[in-house]
Amino acid sequence: MLYELRSYDLRPGQALAYLELFRTSGIQFVTRHLPLAGYWLTDTGSLNRIYHLWIYESLKERAECRVGLAADKEWNEQFVPKGFPMIVAQQNHIMECTTSSLELDQVVADRRRAHAGQNADQPMFSDTLLSLTVGRAAPSDQRLGGWTILSGNGPQRQVSLFRHIDGDPFSTAKGSDRHEVLRALSCSPLR
Repeated sequence: MLYELRSYDLRPGQALAYLELFRTSGIQFVTRHLPLAGYWLTDTGSLNRIYHLWIYESLKERAECRVGLAADKEWNEQFVPKGFPMIVAQQNHIMECTTSSLELDQVVADRRRAHAGQNADQPMFSDTLLSLTVGRAAPSDQRLGGWTILSGNGPQRQVSLFRHIDGDPFSTAKGSDRHEVLRALSCSPLR
């Protein structure tokens, strides 16, 4: 399996508008084609940044999925014209998983499931904080997954995702090169 971690830097003040549009008028179209694992907004570190994680069997499957999305009329008419102008920069990393968890294994098993759009009155975020580290990660039993970057900035660097049930999102910062606290969308499989 290959994991694609994408980051979108949004115009200041546009993150909540982008996320509202995505969860109500985007997720149902994009997940027809792309296998979603997670969708998060930074609380610390690079502000106005959204991370999303996608899971593919291979680069071939990734290319086929992206061709399908590019041809999706509803995605292109309802989300792209409103959402894309809010993005100022994009980046991706192709990674391989080195450490999994029961939660990540379940998301991998369900990766091809399309997700329904949410209603505006549903909560935007889940209650639990997560953290994303790059570089050496502190040991923790709250790790959802760990990956090695194959392509993108920092090949061979380690990326880890943690859920903080204990309420201390800073416990995994020690020793890492970069640490960001994340809020998961309530529609995110990993939250």
